[in-house]
Amino acid sequence: MMENHRFWRVVGLLAVFGLALPARALAGEQAEHALAAVKKMIAAGEVRPDATIKVAFKSGNIAALLGPELELQREWEQRSGIRISARVIPQQPALLNLKANPDIDLTVARTNEFPDLLDQALVEDLTPLLKQFGFQLDGAPPQGYIRPRLQGFFGDKLVAIPADGDVIVMYLRRDLLEDPAEKAAFRQAYGRELAVPATWSDYDQLVSFFNRPEKGLYGVAEQRERAGGWMFWLPRYLSQTAPYRKLFDDRLRPLIDSPAGIAATESYVRTVRHSPPDILNDGKDYSYTLSLFMQGKAFASVFTIAGAKLLNSAGSTVRGKFIAVPIPGNRVGDRIVRQNVPIYGNNLVVSSRGTQRKLAFLLSMWLTDPDNSLRTVGVKGGFTDPFRWNHLDDARIRDLYTADALAVFSKEWAIALPPGTGLPGDGDYLNALDQRLWEAASGKVSAAEAMKRTAQDWEKITQRRGREKQLPWLRQFETGFAASEPAAK
Repeated sequence: MMENHRFWRVVGLLAVFGLALPARALAGEQAEHALAAVKKMIAAGEVRPDATIKVAFKSGNIAALLGPELELQREWEQRSGIRISARVIPQQPALLNLKANPDIDLTVARTNEFPDLLDQALVEDLTPLLKQFGFQLDGAPPQGYIRPRLQGFFGDKLVAIPADGDVIVMYLRRDLLEDPAEKAAFRQAYGRELAVPATWSDYDQLVSFFNRPEKGLYGVAEQRERAGGWMFWLPRYLSQTAPYRKLFDDRLRPLIDSPAGIAATESYVRTVRHSPPDILNDGKDYSYTLSLFMQGKAFASVFTIAGAKLLNSAGSTVRGKFIAVPIPGNRVGDRIVRQNVPIYGNNLVVSSRGTQRKLAFLLSMWLTDPDNSLRTVGVKGGFTDPFRWNHLDDARIRDLYTADALAVFSKEWAIALPPGTGLPGDGDYLNALDQRLWEAASGKVSAAEAMKRTAQDWEKITQRRGREKQLPWLRQFETGFAASEPAAK
Protein backbone atom coordinates (compact mmCIF):
# COMPACT_ATOMS: atom_id res chain seq x y z
CA MET A 1 0.00 0.00 0.00
CA MET A 2 1.05 3.57 -0.62
CA GLU A 3 2.94 5.30 2.20
CA ASN A 4 2.04 8.79 3.36
CA HIS A 5 4.99 10.45 1.63
CA ARG A 6 3.78 9.11 -1.71
CA PHE A 7 0.35 10.56 -1.13
CA TRP A 8 1.76 14.00 -0.44
CA ARG A 9 3.73 13.93 -3.70
CA VAL A 10 0.45 13.57 -5.56
CA VAL A 11 -1.23 16.22 -3.44
CA GLY A 12 1.64 18.44 -4.46
CA LEU A 13 0.85 17.78 -8.10
CA LEU A 14 -2.80 18.63 -7.49
CA ALA A 15 -1.83 21.89 -5.83
CA VAL A 16 0.79 22.84 -8.42
CA PHE A 17 -1.57 22.33 -11.32
CA GLY A 18 -4.43 24.14 -9.64
CA LEU A 19 -7.44 21.85 -10.02
CA ALA A 20 -10.77 23.62 -9.84
CA LEU A 21 -13.46 23.04 -7.27
CA PRO A 22 -17.00 22.14 -8.23
CA ALA A 23 -19.41 24.85 -7.14
CA ARG A 24 -21.71 24.16 -4.24
CA ALA A 25 -24.94 22.25 -4.88
CA LEU A 26 -27.96 21.86 -2.65
CA ALA A 27 -28.59 18.57 -0.87
CA GLY A 28 -31.01 16.21 -2.58
CA GLU A 29 -33.72 13.77 -1.55
CA GLN A 30 -31.40 11.08 -0.20
CA ALA A 31 -29.63 13.61 2.02
CA GLU A 32 -32.90 15.01 3.35
CA HIS A 33 -34.13 11.50 4.07
CA ALA A 34 -30.98 10.84 6.12
CA LEU A 35 -31.42 14.06 8.10
CA ALA A 36 -35.07 13.25 8.79
CA ALA A 37 -34.03 9.84 10.14
CA VAL A 38 -31.47 11.47 12.45
CA LYS A 39 -34.06 13.90 13.83
CA LYS A 40 -36.50 11.05 14.38
CA MET A 41 -33.89 9.12 16.38
CA ILE A 42 -33.16 12.20 18.49
CA ALA A 43 -36.87 12.79 19.12
CA ALA A 44 -37.29 9.15 20.14
CA GLY A 45 -34.39 9.37 22.57
CA GLU A 46 -32.32 6.80 20.65
CA VAL A 47 -29.36 9.18 20.41
CA ARG A 48 -28.34 12.28 22.30
CA PRO A 49 -28.85 15.54 20.36
CA ASP A 50 -25.16 16.37 20.90
CA ALA A 51 -23.81 12.95 19.93
CA THR A 52 -20.52 12.69 18.01
CA ILE A 53 -19.64 10.49 15.06
CA LYS A 54 -15.97 9.54 15.01
CA VAL A 55 -14.64 9.28 11.47
CA ALA A 56 -11.16 8.23 10.33
CA PHE A 57 -10.19 9.04 6.75
CA LYS A 58 -6.98 9.02 4.75
CA SER A 59 -5.47 12.42 4.06
CA GLY A 60 -6.87 12.67 0.55
CA ASN A 61 -10.35 11.72 1.73
CA ILE A 62 -10.71 14.35 4.46
CA ALA A 63 -10.97 17.28 2.05
CA ALA A 64 -13.17 15.38 -0.36
CA LEU A 65 -15.64 13.64 1.93
CA LEU A 66 -15.96 16.45 4.46
CA GLY A 67 -15.79 19.20 1.86
CA PRO A 68 -13.30 21.98 1.09
CA GLU A 69 -12.54 23.78 4.34
CA LEU A 70 -14.86 21.18 5.95
CA GLU A 71 -17.97 22.82 4.52
CA LEU A 72 -19.88 19.52 4.36
CA GLN A 73 -18.97 18.72 7.95
CA ARG A 74 -20.21 22.11 9.11
CA GLU A 75 -23.44 21.78 7.17
CA TRP A 76 -24.13 18.30 8.56
CA GLU A 77 -23.48 19.49 12.11
CA GLN A 78 -25.63 22.56 11.70
CA ARG A 79 -28.58 20.73 10.17
CA SER A 80 -28.48 17.50 12.20
CA GLY A 81 -27.03 18.69 15.51
CA ILE A 82 -24.72 15.67 15.40
CA ARG A 83 -21.03 16.49 15.59
CA ILE A 84 -18.22 14.89 13.56
CA SER A 85 -14.82 14.20 15.06
CA ALA A 86 -12.34 13.47 12.26
CA ARG A 87 -8.87 12.00 12.39
CA VAL A 88 -6.34 11.16 9.67
CA ILE A 89 -5.29 7.53 9.25
CA PRO A 90 -2.25 6.15 7.38
CA GLN A 91 -2.30 4.96 3.77
CA GLN A 92 -2.44 1.31 4.78
CA PRO A 93 -4.98 -1.55 4.64
CA ALA A 94 -8.34 -0.82 6.25
CA LEU A 95 -7.83 -3.94 8.35
CA LEU A 96 -4.88 -2.33 10.13
CA ASN A 97 -6.61 1.04 10.50
CA LEU A 98 -9.72 -0.51 12.04
CA LYS A 99 -7.68 -2.58 14.47
CA ALA A 100 -5.62 0.45 15.46
CA ASN A 101 -8.73 2.63 15.95
CA PRO A 102 -11.32 0.52 17.77
CA ASP A 103 -13.38 3.55 18.79
CA ILE A 104 -14.13 4.93 15.33
CA ASP A 105 -17.57 4.76 13.73
CA LEU A 106 -16.87 5.41 10.05
CA THR A 107 -13.87 4.91 7.76
CA VAL A 108 -12.95 3.94 4.20
CA ALA A 109 -12.02 0.61 2.61
CA ARG A 110 -11.20 -0.69 -0.84
CA THR A 111 -13.42 -3.29 -2.49
CA ASN A 112 -10.87 -6.10 -2.40
CA GLU A 113 -10.56 -5.64 1.38
CA PHE A 114 -14.17 -6.64 2.14
CA PRO A 115 -13.56 -10.39 2.83
CA ASP A 116 -10.98 -9.72 5.54
CA LEU A 117 -13.13 -7.05 7.17
CA LEU A 118 -16.14 -9.36 7.23
CA ASP A 119 -14.15 -12.42 8.30
CA GLN A 120 -12.77 -10.56 11.32
CA ALA A 121 -16.14 -8.91 12.03
CA LEU A 122 -14.63 -5.43 11.85
CA VAL A 123 -17.41 -3.84 9.78
CA GLU A 124 -21.19 -3.83 9.89
CA ASP A 125 -23.38 -5.59 7.38
CA LEU A 126 -25.38 -2.53 6.34
CA THR A 127 -28.22 -4.47 4.72
CA PRO A 128 -30.48 -4.30 7.83
CA LEU A 129 -29.86 -0.55 8.18
CA LEU A 130 -30.66 0.00 4.53
CA LYS A 131 -33.99 -1.69 5.11
CA GLN A 132 -34.68 -0.09 8.51
CA PHE A 133 -34.26 3.45 7.20
CA GLY A 134 -35.90 2.85 3.84
CA PHE A 135 -32.96 3.50 1.53
CA GLN A 136 -32.12 1.82 -1.77
CA LEU A 137 -28.75 1.59 -3.44
CA ASP A 138 -30.15 2.49 -6.83
CA GLY A 139 -27.87 1.74 -9.77
CA ALA A 140 -29.93 3.29 -12.54
CA PRO A 141 -29.29 6.52 -14.44
CA PRO A 142 -29.67 9.43 -14.23
CA GLN A 143 -28.65 9.66 -10.56
CA GLY A 144 -27.94 6.16 -9.24
CA TYR A 145 -24.61 4.76 -8.08
CA ILE A 146 -22.77 3.47 -11.16
CA ARG A 147 -22.11 -0.10 -9.95
CA PRO A 148 -23.46 -0.40 -6.39
CA ARG A 149 -23.29 -4.21 -6.18
CA LEU A 150 -19.72 -4.27 -7.41
CA GLN A 151 -18.52 -1.48 -5.14
CA GLY A 152 -20.59 -2.07 -2.03
CA PHE A 153 -21.55 -5.73 -1.71
CA PHE A 154 -19.84 -8.99 -0.93
CA GLY A 155 -22.24 -11.80 -1.68
CA ASP A 156 -25.58 -10.71 -0.27
CA LYS A 157 -24.07 -8.41 2.36
CA LEU A 158 -23.83 -4.66 1.92
CA VAL A 159 -20.36 -3.90 3.25
CA ALA A 160 -19.83 -0.33 2.05
CA ILE A 161 -21.58 2.69 0.64
CA PRO A 162 -19.92 3.54 -2.70
CA ALA A 163 -17.99 6.81 -2.47
CA ASP A 164 -15.27 6.64 -5.14
CA GLY A 165 -14.92 5.32 -8.69
CA ASP A 166 -11.62 3.73 -9.67
CA VAL A 167 -11.75 1.42 -12.69
CA ILE A 168 -8.67 1.78 -14.85
CA VAL A 169 -8.34 3.81 -18.05
CA MET A 170 -5.54 3.95 -20.61
CA TYR A 171 -3.99 7.31 -21.51
CA LEU A 172 -2.21 7.86 -24.83
CA ARG A 173 -0.59 10.82 -26.54
CA ARG A 174 -3.26 11.90 -29.03
CA ASP A 175 -0.92 14.33 -30.79
CA LEU A 176 1.51 11.50 -31.61
CA LEU A 177 -1.26 9.14 -32.70
CA GLU A 178 -2.54 11.76 -35.14
CA ASP A 179 0.84 12.88 -36.49
CA PRO A 180 1.07 12.10 -40.27
CA ALA A 181 4.78 11.27 -40.09
CA GLU A 182 4.23 8.88 -37.18
CA LYS A 183 1.35 7.24 -39.03
CA ALA A 184 3.49 6.64 -42.10
CA ALA A 185 6.43 5.28 -40.09
CA PHE A 186 4.19 2.93 -38.10
CA ARG A 187 2.49 1.65 -41.28
CA GLN A 188 5.87 0.90 -42.78
CA ALA A 189 7.11 -0.83 -39.61
CA TYR A 190 4.05 -2.95 -38.81
CA GLY A 191 1.96 -3.07 -41.96
CA ARG A 192 -1.13 -1.69 -40.25
CA GLU A 193 -2.59 1.69 -39.36
CA LEU A 194 -1.54 3.55 -36.23
CA ALA A 195 -4.55 3.35 -33.94
CA VAL A 196 -5.81 2.88 -30.39
CA PRO A 197 -4.85 -0.66 -29.29
CA ALA A 198 -7.60 -3.29 -29.32
CA THR A 199 -5.45 -6.00 -27.71
CA TRP A 200 -2.58 -6.10 -25.28
CA SER A 201 -0.39 -7.27 -28.18
CA ASP A 202 -1.36 -4.13 -30.12
CA TYR A 203 -0.45 -2.12 -27.04
CA ASP A 204 2.99 -3.71 -26.90
CA GLN A 205 3.62 -2.74 -30.52
CA LEU A 206 2.56 0.85 -29.84
CA VAL A 207 4.73 1.38 -26.78
CA SER A 208 7.65 -0.29 -28.52
CA PHE A 209 7.28 2.00 -31.54
CA PHE A 210 7.16 5.16 -29.42
CA ASN A 211 9.94 4.17 -27.02
CA ARG A 212 12.65 6.74 -27.74
CA PRO A 213 14.59 7.30 -24.52
CA GLU A 214 17.41 8.99 -26.43
CA LYS A 215 14.86 11.71 -27.28
CA GLY A 216 13.40 11.90 -23.80
CA LEU A 217 10.31 9.84 -24.64
CA TYR A 218 9.53 6.43 -23.14
CA GLY A 219 6.98 4.14 -24.67
CA VAL A 220 5.08 3.68 -21.44
CA ALA A 221 4.92 4.79 -17.82
CA GLU A 222 2.80 2.02 -16.27
CA GLN A 223 3.41 1.09 -12.62
CA ARG A 224 5.80 -1.80 -12.10
CA GLU A 225 6.96 -1.30 -8.54
CA ARG A 226 6.67 -4.29 -6.23
CA ALA A 227 3.54 -3.08 -4.40
CA GLY A 228 0.26 -3.21 -6.31
CA GLY A 229 1.43 -5.14 -9.36
CA TRP A 230 -1.73 -7.23 -9.23
CA MET A 231 -3.80 -4.18 -10.26
CA PHE A 232 -2.18 -4.06 -13.70
CA TRP A 233 -1.84 -7.83 -14.12
CA LEU A 234 -5.40 -8.85 -13.23
CA PRO A 235 -7.19 -7.25 -16.24
CA ARG A 236 -4.68 -8.99 -18.51
CA TYR A 237 -5.39 -12.32 -16.82
CA LEU A 238 -9.17 -12.06 -16.52
CA SER A 239 -9.43 -11.42 -20.26
CA GLN A 240 -7.52 -14.59 -21.26
CA THR A 241 -10.74 -16.64 -21.48
CA ALA A 242 -14.35 -15.87 -22.42
CA PRO A 243 -16.31 -14.64 -20.55
CA TYR A 244 -13.48 -14.34 -17.99
CA ARG A 245 -10.63 -16.38 -16.57
CA LYS A 246 -10.96 -17.55 -12.96
CA LEU A 247 -8.12 -17.42 -10.44
CA PHE A 248 -9.14 -20.69 -8.73
CA ASP A 249 -11.02 -23.84 -9.62
CA ASP A 250 -14.02 -25.05 -7.61
CA ARG A 251 -11.72 -26.64 -4.99
CA LEU A 252 -9.68 -23.47 -4.60
CA ARG A 253 -6.70 -24.76 -6.52
CA PRO A 254 -4.91 -21.92 -8.34
CA LEU A 255 -5.44 -21.72 -12.10
CA ILE A 256 -2.68 -19.19 -12.70
CA ASP A 257 0.09 -21.75 -13.29
CA SER A 258 -1.22 -22.17 -16.81
CA PRO A 259 -0.83 -20.79 -20.34
CA ALA A 260 -3.33 -18.05 -19.40
CA GLY A 261 -1.35 -17.02 -16.33
CA ILE A 262 1.94 -17.12 -18.22
CA ALA A 263 0.53 -15.05 -21.11
CA ALA A 264 -0.82 -12.40 -18.72
CA THR A 265 2.53 -12.24 -16.93
CA GLU A 266 4.47 -11.98 -20.18
CA SER A 267 2.24 -9.09 -21.23
CA TYR A 268 2.80 -7.43 -17.84
CA VAL A 269 6.58 -7.90 -18.10
CA ARG A 270 7.00 -6.74 -21.72
CA THR A 271 6.26 -3.11 -20.87
CA VAL A 272 9.43 -2.90 -18.76
CA ARG A 273 11.55 -2.87 -21.93
CA HIS A 274 9.84 0.35 -22.99
CA SER A 275 9.81 2.04 -19.58
CA PRO A 276 12.20 4.26 -17.60
CA PRO A 277 15.10 2.24 -16.14
CA ASP A 278 13.98 2.84 -12.55
CA ILE A 279 10.36 1.76 -13.11
CA LEU A 280 10.84 -1.32 -10.88
CA ASN A 281 12.16 0.60 -7.89
CA ASP A 282 10.11 0.74 -4.71
CA GLY A 283 8.21 4.00 -4.47
CA LYS A 284 7.77 4.43 -8.22
CA ASP A 285 4.01 4.39 -7.95
CA TYR A 286 1.39 6.46 -9.76
CA SER A 287 2.78 9.76 -8.49
CA TYR A 288 5.88 8.89 -10.53
CA THR A 289 4.24 7.42 -13.64
CA LEU A 290 1.55 10.09 -13.98
CA SER A 291 4.11 12.83 -13.50
CA LEU A 292 6.21 11.41 -16.35
CA PHE A 293 3.23 11.27 -18.67
CA MET A 294 2.08 14.74 -17.63
CA GLN A 295 5.52 16.11 -18.50
CA GLY A 296 5.34 14.61 -21.98
CA LYS A 297 8.00 11.99 -21.25
CA ALA A 298 5.89 8.91 -22.02
CA PHE A 299 3.55 7.90 -24.84
CA ALA A 300 1.22 5.78 -22.68
CA SER A 301 0.11 5.32 -19.09
CA VAL A 302 -2.57 3.33 -17.26
CA PHE A 303 -4.38 4.57 -14.18
CA THR A 304 -7.80 5.47 -12.82
CA ILE A 305 -9.94 8.35 -14.04
CA ALA A 306 -8.12 10.52 -11.48
CA GLY A 307 -5.32 10.69 -14.04
CA ALA A 308 -7.53 12.67 -16.41
CA LYS A 309 -7.97 15.60 -14.04
CA LEU A 310 -4.21 15.82 -13.50
CA LEU A 311 -3.42 15.56 -17.20
CA ASN A 312 -6.11 18.14 -18.00
CA SER A 313 -4.90 20.62 -15.38
CA ALA A 314 -3.62 24.07 -16.34
CA GLY A 315 0.09 23.31 -15.88
CA SER A 316 0.12 19.93 -17.61
CA THR A 317 2.41 19.70 -20.63
CA VAL A 318 0.03 17.25 -22.32
CA ARG A 319 -3.18 19.18 -21.72
CA GLY A 320 -5.16 18.94 -24.97
CA LYS A 321 -2.64 16.40 -26.30
CA PHE A 322 -3.78 13.20 -24.57
CA ILE A 323 -6.67 10.84 -25.07
CA ALA A 324 -8.31 8.43 -22.64
CA VAL A 325 -9.16 5.08 -24.23
CA PRO A 326 -10.59 1.72 -23.11
CA ILE A 327 -8.10 -0.79 -21.80
CA PRO A 328 -7.18 -3.48 -24.35
CA GLY A 329 -8.20 -7.13 -24.25
CA ASN A 330 -7.16 -10.49 -25.62
CA ARG A 331 -8.29 -12.21 -28.78
CA VAL A 332 -10.18 -15.36 -27.84
CA GLY A 333 -11.43 -17.20 -30.91
CA ASP A 334 -13.21 -14.69 -33.10
CA ARG A 335 -13.78 -12.07 -30.41
CA ILE A 336 -11.78 -9.71 -28.21
CA VAL A 337 -12.41 -10.24 -24.50
CA ARG A 338 -11.87 -7.20 -22.27
CA GLN A 339 -12.13 -7.07 -18.48
CA ASN A 340 -11.55 -4.24 -16.02
CA VAL A 341 -11.41 -3.99 -12.22
CA PRO A 342 -11.69 -1.16 -9.67
CA ILE A 343 -8.11 -1.01 -8.39
CA TYR A 344 -8.43 1.53 -5.58
CA GLY A 345 -11.68 3.15 -4.49
CA ASN A 346 -12.31 4.46 -1.00
CA ASN A 347 -15.83 3.41 -0.07
CA LEU A 348 -17.48 4.11 3.29
CA VAL A 349 -17.62 1.31 5.88
CA VAL A 350 -19.16 1.40 9.35
CA SER A 351 -17.07 -0.08 12.14
CA SER A 352 -18.75 -2.88 14.06
CA ARG A 353 -17.11 -1.60 17.24
CA GLY A 354 -18.30 1.99 16.91
CA THR A 355 -20.84 3.40 19.33
CA GLN A 356 -22.72 5.40 16.68
CA ARG A 357 -23.18 2.83 13.93
CA LYS A 358 -26.63 4.02 12.84
CA LEU A 359 -25.56 7.63 12.73
CA ALA A 360 -22.44 6.66 10.78
CA PHE A 361 -24.60 4.89 8.22
CA LEU A 362 -26.91 7.90 7.90
CA LEU A 363 -23.92 10.21 7.47
CA SER A 364 -22.69 7.91 4.66
CA MET A 365 -26.02 8.20 2.88
CA TRP A 366 -26.01 11.98 3.37
CA LEU A 367 -22.49 12.38 1.98
CA THR A 368 -23.12 10.18 -1.07
CA ASP A 369 -26.43 11.83 -1.97
CA PRO A 370 -26.45 12.71 -5.72
CA ASP A 371 -26.17 16.45 -5.04
CA ASN A 372 -23.93 16.42 -1.98
CA SER A 373 -21.50 14.07 -3.67
CA LEU A 374 -21.00 16.57 -6.49
CA ARG A 375 -19.27 18.62 -3.81
CA THR A 376 -16.86 15.79 -3.00
CA VAL A 377 -15.89 14.71 -6.51
CA GLY A 378 -12.94 16.69 -7.85
CA VAL A 379 -12.12 18.57 -4.65
CA LYS A 380 -8.66 20.10 -4.81
CA GLY A 381 -6.23 17.77 -3.06
CA GLY A 382 -8.87 15.02 -2.80
CA PHE A 383 -9.14 11.56 -4.32
CA THR A 384 -12.86 11.09 -4.73
CA ASP A 385 -13.70 10.33 -8.34
CA PRO A 386 -17.12 9.98 -10.02
CA PHE A 387 -19.24 7.15 -8.64
CA ARG A 388 -22.78 8.21 -9.53
CA TRP A 389 -24.32 8.70 -12.97
CA ASN A 390 -25.14 12.36 -12.39
CA HIS A 391 -21.45 13.11 -11.78
CA LEU A 392 -20.77 12.26 -15.42
CA ASP A 393 -23.33 14.78 -16.66
CA ASP A 394 -22.30 17.69 -14.45
CA ALA A 395 -20.67 20.45 -16.50
CA ARG A 396 -18.13 21.29 -13.78
CA ILE A 397 -17.01 17.67 -13.45
CA ARG A 398 -16.81 17.29 -17.22
CA ASP A 399 -14.62 20.38 -17.45
CA LEU A 400 -12.36 18.97 -14.77
CA TYR A 401 -11.89 15.47 -16.19
CA THR A 402 -12.82 16.17 -19.86
CA ALA A 403 -16.04 14.87 -21.38
CA ASP A 404 -14.18 12.37 -23.58
CA ALA A 405 -12.38 10.75 -20.63
CA LEU A 406 -15.62 10.46 -18.64
CA ALA A 407 -17.34 8.85 -21.63
CA VAL A 408 -14.65 6.14 -21.72
CA PHE A 409 -14.76 5.76 -17.93
CA SER A 410 -18.55 5.25 -17.92
CA LYS A 411 -18.36 2.44 -20.45
CA GLU A 412 -15.49 0.66 -18.69
CA TRP A 413 -17.77 -0.02 -15.70
CA ALA A 414 -19.84 -2.37 -17.86
CA ILE A 415 -16.89 -4.80 -18.07
CA ALA A 416 -15.64 -4.30 -14.50
CA LEU A 417 -15.35 -7.41 -12.32
CA PRO A 418 -14.73 -7.72 -8.55
CA PRO A 419 -11.06 -7.11 -7.70
CA GLY A 420 -8.68 -9.27 -5.69
CA THR A 421 -9.12 -12.91 -4.74
CA GLY A 422 -12.34 -12.62 -2.75
CA LEU A 423 -10.78 -14.54 0.14
CA PRO A 424 -9.84 -13.78 3.72
CA GLY A 425 -6.11 -13.22 3.62
CA ASP A 426 -6.51 -11.36 0.32
CA GLY A 427 -3.55 -9.17 1.22
CA ASP A 428 -1.35 -12.24 1.67
CA TYR A 429 -2.42 -13.72 -1.66
CA LEU A 430 -1.91 -10.44 -3.50
CA ASN A 431 1.42 -9.67 -1.83
CA ALA A 432 2.69 -13.07 -2.95
CA LEU A 433 1.55 -12.36 -6.51
CA ASP A 434 3.13 -8.88 -6.41
CA GLN A 435 6.46 -10.32 -5.34
CA ARG A 436 6.52 -12.94 -8.10
CA LEU A 437 5.45 -10.41 -10.74
CA TRP A 438 8.28 -8.15 -9.62
CA GLU A 439 10.75 -11.03 -9.87
CA ALA A 440 9.59 -11.76 -13.41
CA ALA A 441 9.68 -8.09 -14.41
CA SER A 442 13.21 -7.84 -12.95
CA GLY A 443 14.36 -10.78 -15.07
CA LYS A 444 15.08 -12.92 -12.02
CA VAL A 445 12.64 -15.64 -13.10
CA SER A 446 10.62 -16.47 -16.20
CA ALA A 447 6.91 -15.73 -16.46
CA ALA A 448 6.24 -19.47 -16.20
CA GLU A 449 8.33 -19.78 -13.05
CA ALA A 450 6.67 -16.71 -11.53
CA MET A 451 3.23 -18.26 -11.97
CA LYS A 452 4.42 -21.64 -10.69
CA ARG A 453 5.82 -20.03 -7.54
CA THR A 454 2.73 -17.87 -7.04
CA ALA A 455 0.48 -20.93 -7.28
CA GLN A 456 2.64 -22.65 -4.67
CA ASP A 457 2.49 -19.58 -2.43
CA TRP A 458 -1.29 -19.44 -2.77
CA GLU A 459 -1.67 -23.12 -1.92
CA LYS A 460 0.32 -22.61 1.27
CA ILE A 461 -1.86 -19.66 2.28
CA THR A 462 -5.02 -21.67 1.57
CA GLN A 463 -3.75 -24.65 3.56
CA ARG A 464 -2.77 -22.41 6.46
CA ARG A 465 -6.19 -20.79 6.53
CA GLY A 466 -8.07 -24.00 5.82
CA ARG A 467 -9.44 -24.90 2.42
CA GLU A 468 -12.91 -25.75 3.70
CA LYS A 469 -13.10 -22.43 5.54
CA GLN A 470 -12.05 -20.52 2.44
CA LEU A 471 -14.33 -22.25 -0.06
CA PRO A 472 -17.60 -20.55 1.03
CA TRP A 473 -15.90 -17.18 0.55
CA LEU A 474 -14.91 -18.10 -2.99
CA ARG A 475 -18.50 -19.08 -3.81
CA GLN A 476 -19.85 -15.80 -2.41
CA PHE A 477 -17.21 -13.86 -4.31
CA GLU A 478 -18.12 -15.47 -7.60
CA THR A 479 -21.73 -14.35 -7.25
CA GLY A 480 -20.38 -10.83 -7.82
CA PHE A 481 -19.15 -11.85 -11.29
CA ALA A 482 -22.69 -12.66 -12.36
CA ALA A 483 -24.45 -9.74 -10.63
CA SER A 484 -26.83 -7.91 -12.95
CA GLU A 485 -26.60 -4.12 -12.91
CA PRO A 486 -27.68 -1.36 -15.28
CA ALA A 487 -25.68 -1.12 -18.48
CA ALA A 488 -23.24 1.77 -18.87
CA LYS A 489 -24.48 4.93 -20.52
